Amino acid sequence: TVGRDGLELQYDPLLQGDTGSAIFRVDPAGFRVNPPLEKHAPRQGERLDISLDLDLQAAAEKAIDQFETLKGAAVALDVRTGEVLVLASKPDYDLNEFSPHLSEAAAQKIHESGAWTNLAIAGVYPPGSTFKLVTGIAGLRSGLISVDGFTVDCEGTVRIGNRTFYCDKTASGYAHHGIIAFREAIAQSCDIYFYKVGTTIGPDAIAAEARRFHLDQPTGIDLPYEVRRMLIPDPAWKKRVKDEAWFAGDTANMAIGQGDVGVTPMDMACLVASLARGETTTRPTLLHDPHRARQHTEPIGLTPAQYAALVDGMEGCTINGTGKIFATPTYGIPGLRIAGKTGTAQTTRDGNKINIAWFVCFAPVEDPQIAVAVAIEGDTPGESFAGGHYAAPVAQAVLKTWFEKSQRVAAPAARIAVN
Repeated sequence: TVGRDGLELQYDPLLQGDTGSAIFRVDPAGFRVNPPLEKHAPRQGERLDISLDLDLQAAAEKAIDQFETLKGAAVALDVRTGEVLVLASKPDYDLNEFSPHLSEAAAQKIHESGAWTNLAIAGVYPPGSTFKLVTGIAGLRSGLISVDGFTVDCEGTVRIGNRTFYCDKTASGYAHHGIIAFREAIAQSCDIYFYKVGTTIGPDAIAAEARRFHLDQPTGIDLPYEVRRMLIPDPAWKKRVKDEAWFAGDTANMAIGQGDVGVTPMDMACLVASLARGETTTRPTLLHDPHRARQHTEPIGLTPAQYAALVDGMEGCTINGTGKIFATPTYGIPGLRIAGKTGTAQTTRDGNKINIAWFVCFAPVEDPQIAVAVAIEGDTPGESFAGGHYAAPVAQAVLKTWFEKSQRVAAPAARIAVN
């Protein structure tokens, strides 16, 4: 018996241990002659303590299941150590079907549903407006925009090159944003603002910033089959791969996480965990170590005022912005401040349009401990697959469970009277 997938494959040499053995002499009749010439005792396999939190994992899976036929993934990380608390991918399969052996019918069912693929580490999607966090950081670090001094008048549409680009708020049937600056642009996810940021700083600056956060590379999670085809495009890539020139419209699309940009939910969970620490890299792991040191990597490179504005915008998203579902009685988590960002993206798969709802966040704002990324697929024609409507409730289920558990742990122990 050998590990075929997941941690069982990744750590098979440790889990297997060693088989015991003995070498005996035998007489002409085939009987053993004691004592044995050699004897090796069996060695039990190593124990692996896994970082997944069963309660949080169950909450994530149940929340994704509420969408019935939809696919999706959720990842939650310990901000401080990078330990994976949630790794949910739907559809999935029942491991009991593999014992004593996997039937042909069960294998066919898994294949047809797409459950073999772990979407958390192998589902590559355009990140949509969650990528505006990267574009915004690139703009601030370039020195070409500032938190309060760089404003844009969002009239709902803007002409870039020979194309008209729309703000999602206008496209959704609502009024335009008007004059808007950095914090509000993050909270309200104003496309026009980030089109302007992108065309001001250029595609190379955006690509360099995304690569500084390692969004073009595998995260190195200790699992097999993590996808390696995530993509951060730039003009040189487009010329080399497509033999096409880069246009201003490509920059506009890239600035809001569309076009050829492709990342995984694990990528985005690592991004937001890094942002929570004010750094650029998070190395995820599924192994739990109670003595694991806090991760420290390259600083984010923003001034304290710029970083505060970024977090303010993200918290504003969950209070009165595109993620204000967290401010409702149904989904609110009293006592927990959340910094988040919604995203909605479109891509094409096998000729069919796929909508992706995103939500990424970290909490608590004042002392970040958990980071979450959720991506939900949908294929309903004409449906606006908003991250605040589809992905945020999954993140809310994880955060609510985490917060309730942390509150129980923090509560003072009951006193025991001894007579």
